[in-house]
Amino acid sequence: MYEYDQRPGTRISDSSEPFLKEIRNSDYAVLVGRNNCGKSFLLKTLTERWGISVSYLGPARYQNFHMLGYYTPNRNKKNDKYRQFIEQWKQQQQNIDNSPMNLQLAIAELSDEKRNTLSEIVEVLLGTKLEIKHTVHNNSMSQKFISCDGHNLSFTSSGFRLITTLVTSLLDEDYDTFLIDEPELGISPEAQGVLADFLFDKDYRSKYFSHIKTLVFATHSTIFLDRNRITNNYTVTKTGDIIEIDQIQNQVDFNRIHFFLLGNRFETLYLPSLIVLVEGKCDYLFISEVLAKKYPTTQFSIINANSDSRIKEVLSTAKNLLTDIQKSPYRDRIIAVLDSVHGRGIPDSLISMGLLPENIVIWSRNGIEYLYPESVLEKIYGESGTIEIDEDRVMRNGITYTKVELTDKVCKLLNPETQMESEFTDKFLSIVEKCLS
Repeated sequence: MYEYDQRPGTRISDSSEPFLKEIRNSDYAVLVGRNNCGKSFLLKTLTERWGISVSYLGPARYQNFHMLGYYTPNRNKKNDKYRQFIEQWKQQQQNIDNSPMNLQLAIAELSDEKRNTLSEIVEVLLGTKLEIKHTVHNNSMSQKFISCDGHNLSFTSSGFRLITTLVTSLLDEDYDTFLIDEPELGISPEAQGVLADFLFDKDYRSKYFSHIKTLVFATHSTIFLDRNRITNNYTVTKTGDIIEIDQIQNQVDFNRIHFFLLGNRFETLYLPSLIVLVEGKCDYLFISEVLAKKYPTTQFSIINANSDSRIKEVLSTAKNLLTDIQKSPYRDRIIAVLDSVHGRGIPDSLISMGLLPENIVIWSRNGIEYLYPESVLEKIYGESGTIEIDEDRVMRNGITYTKVELTDKVCKLLNPETQMESEFTDKFLSIVEKCLS
């Protein structure tokens, strides 16, 4: 048991040392594991071991500035940075994740050629033009600022500046090894995909970062896994104070860590013919039964999001699995089903995340119960009459069932020849047929 101010005796196991040598000699290495498993500790330890040629970029790298500062040459910059890191790493009484990098200073320290390269990379990644401009027009003695398509860098999003910080760090030719803790922090899934593709691209690496020998990520994102060479991925675990590192050796292990990074959930998304996102239990039960009866040999994934707002969260998880829905074979095989009353902006949000507009089904009335086949309802309630819904109760001809009770009865009476309601056929089954054709 440690005292309240006593630093833990965390260390790396002897059996893990060979893997550290492999990482040192790799072009890329990716570390994954649970929170508090020792990934950050491992990166800091490697920074200490490998010396002044290593640049560590911690998770606390959110920075902003309005104008560029002046650059004063410092011949001891590398030594000073390393000494500052070691002093903080050895003496801290708590875990501090500050990065010894100042974006304002780092940009000022770049050569003119490297600043042009930074601008080129940002345009490739984000489609935005970076320019160095004077605060006073036609006055070269005035201070300078960074213009992003006409406005100050300080007014861009935090994600934009986080990507700029990461790229600026990588352009520093004083270092041949870069250790980056959670490159995905503060960056949208779409931008993560663009950034990861860029960093893992051999041609871009050769063109922009030829000075880099080794690039190491510690991540919680599936997007930053190395898919080109799966043995560049490592799992990190900790038992007590001992950190263990294991190398991914095969596709089975790779799929396991991929699944782990998805939260050990969403298993129904592995290789279905069609994915249907619904917002309630009754929608889930009814649609699952209809599809099972009509297409008995086809595998579907029906995902109950429990609410229309959570459909966005579920789709975001799907994006992590598929990297980019718009480039995925699932682009036209994901359907979202919404009630007539749904959260404001939900359809537009789903479209912006990559879902096809024509694959968003919105019922004309609020409740899947209005779409149940009339022939089945007559067997349950008797002929004639109309459905009335009062919160969880569904009434017709004086007979009342809860929504789940009614759905259960309906599902038991369905068969492959059941005639579906025209709206259900026209809005939903027609999309299913199109997707499967």
